[in-house]
Amino acid sequence: MLRLLGFVLIAGVAAVPVESQAQGVDVGIAGRALLSIQPVDDTFVGGPYLNEGIGGIAPGFSAGIEVVFSNGFVLSGEYTTARFEREQHGRLVSGGVRTEAVPHTTRLRDSLISALAGYSTARGALRAQFLVGVSARLDRPTIDGVPRDDGPDTAANSVLPLVVSGGVDVVRWVGTRAALVLGARYFVIDRSENVQFLGIGPHVFRVSAGLRVRLN
Repeated sequence: MLRLLGFVLIAGVAAVPVESQAQGVDVGIAGRALLSIQPVDDTFVGGPYLNEGIGGIAPGFSAGIEVVFSNGFVLSGEYTTARFEREQHGRLVSGGVRTEAVPHTTRLRDSLISALAGYSTARGALRAQFLVGVSARLDRPTIDGVPRDDGPDTAANSVLPLVVSGGVDVVRWVGTRAALVLGARYFVIDRSENVQFLGIGPHVFRVSAGLRVRLN
């Protein structure tokens, strides 16, 4: 899975340098600070089962490389992550054991590596980019440092290994090589029931701001 994403990105980028100067291809890297907005799933919250779900708003960062061709086509590879932490208690946290009042530390990152493609449109020093693609999850939520697996329901629920993703960027050039970037990303994550028991929802919104540097 990760090899496939890597192959797509490498193949696209590898074809660029030979003709980049002649065709005006823009190859750049970017680093951004972000806020991840992840609504809590309250389906299982209540009673002795779960005191509260994990989610909300948390800081994170992203880094990536992208190629913008002269015809407006965009190819991008990104890594993005954010960190949530919450004290949870209940039978769904402790695996059904009747220790409802014992707190456990739940951590959620949702680190994702994405392969995106789309198109861009420019006007003066401004450029807007519209992207869609797929992402691969690199980690799982943990309880007291132990990863929460997908459980025996995985095959029955057909939990997808890849995540549908998309977004938009606004690029404002401030020099010949440097630009400010504002971006937004949306991910739909197919959670297994065992993970939903922690109150983790499927929707992930991330807004970011940072600096892009042109390499060529």
